[in-house]
Formats: sequence, structure tokens, C-alpha cells
Amino acid sequence: MPKKKSTSKKTTPKKNKKKDNKIDPKKIVPKKVDLKEVKLPKVEGTESLQPALKVIGLVVLIIASLALIDLGVQYLNNDYSVAIVNGNRISKNEWHERLAAAYGPSVASQLIDEEIIKMEAKKAGVSVTEEAIDKEIDLIIESIGGEESFQAALVASNLSLKELRDQIEIDLLATELLAPDLEYTEEDVKAFFDQYSDVIFPEETSQLEEGELLAFENYKERTEEVYLQQEVQNYRATWLAGKKAEYKIQNNSTGKPEYGFLTITTNIINNLLDNISGEGTVEEVETE
Repeated sequence: MPKKKSTSKKTTPKKNKKKDNKIDPKKIVPKKVDLKEVKLPKVEGTESLQPALKVIGLVVLIIASLALIDLGVQYLNNDYSVAIVNGNRISKNEWHERLAAAYGPSVASQLIDEEIIKMEAKKAGVSVTEEAIDKEIDLIIESIGGEESFQAALVASNLSLKELRDQIEIDLLATELLAPDLEYTEEDVKAFFDQYSDVIFPEETSQLEEGELLAFENYKERTEEVYLQQEVQNYRATWLAGKKAEYKIQNNSTGKPEYGFLTITTNIINNLLDNISGEGTVEEVETE
């Protein structure tokens, strides 16, 4: 009998049910860390330093506060003192009182004169431009030898540039007011030039040869301006004396203050009326 072929069944290898040990990085979820739960290791010895650090911080704060207070007191002392001698303060009030006693009346009189000039110029419609003041300052700078000498002269005179400009403005206003009343001839101006040409034109004079003189015709205009300013200064005191009689002047530097009923209100009304009448006069002149 024929032998039966033995059929061997092919056995397929069984799949290992165990999963691979490979980890998918996409499926990794980081674990949240609570910082409150993290405890850092304590550094030994800091607890003993805390009281000392507090004391040092307190000392620094006290010193800084004292320094600020001290600087503040120094500032007040310097602001209200004219001098400090070994810590002893000489107040500005004492200084001002001494100055007022020595120079108060003369300075007050000068200020009164300047106020009258301003008021008279306003009545007459006279004014001075900034350009005219600049021109005078340029002439002063030229006459004393340049900007450096000019600045040194201001310091030596204890005068600021603004104060100088104010003085020049008053002088120019006085010249505009008083020059029309002055009578003079060309011979007067020529005689003035011959006597003071080296003072009026120092730079030009220094460039002359020995025995040479400046030509009057070349400097006539400027010489006449200086001559008028000089004549105005001479006439100014007499003119102001007459004008003071027209004004009600209360000089508190030489007498006790006076008080009256509604004095301020009356002055304001009078000034307003003067301004209105002055504007009307200007309009009439322009119309004519």
C-alpha cells in the first residue's frame, strides 16, 4: 500500500504579544513641577547674618537721611545768608538793611527818575528798538577792545548784560525826549570831536601815524550822537527836577509810607484814562 505522505503543518511563529521597548517621544507628557514644592538646600550660616545685615541697612538709611537733611539745611543757610563765618550765618536781611541805609535813598531816587522817563516817553509815543540797544552795545564792545574785555568790565562793574541793556534803553529814551530841546551848532560838535576823538574812536586813533588826525567829516554822524548823549546827561537833572513837580511821588526810602482812601483804585482808573486818551491822540495824529 502506498505510504501516505506525511503532511507537516507549517507552523507560523507566534507573535510576541509583548510590546517593543521603543518610546514614542510625541507621547511623552512633561510632568508639571510645582515651584512651591521645590525646596532649595539651606545655606548654613545665613540665619546668623540676618540681624547684622538689618543693622547695617538701618545704619546706611540713617546716614543717608542725615546727609539729605544736612544738605537741605546748608541750602537754606546759603540761600538766606550773605556770608557764613565759622558756621555763624550773616543773614541777607541784615545785609539788605545795611545797604538800604547806606545807598537806599540814592538808588530809590535813580529808580524814580527812570520811572518818570518811561512815563514821559509813553506819553510822547517814544520807544527804543532792540536793534538800537544792540548797536550801542556793539559800540561799547568795540571801544573797550573786544568781547573778552567787555565781559570782564561787566564782572568788574557787578553788572549783568540785562541790567546794562535796561540802562541803555533809559538813556536812549531820555535822548529821544530831550534832544529836540537842545540847541547846538556844527562847530560845537566839531570842538567836541577835537577834544574827545581818541576816546570815542580809540581803535581808529591807534592806527594813525604820529601827528596824524582823524577827519571830522568821516566821523561826524557818530560824534554827533555821542555829543547829544553827553548834552542830554547834563540837561537831564534839570529836566527831571521840573518833571517831578508834575508827579505825586511817595518815596518810602526817606519817609514813612502813606496810606489813603482807595488810592490804588484811583491810580488804576487814572492810568486807564491816560491810556485811552493817549490812544485817541495817536489815532488823531495818524488820521491827520
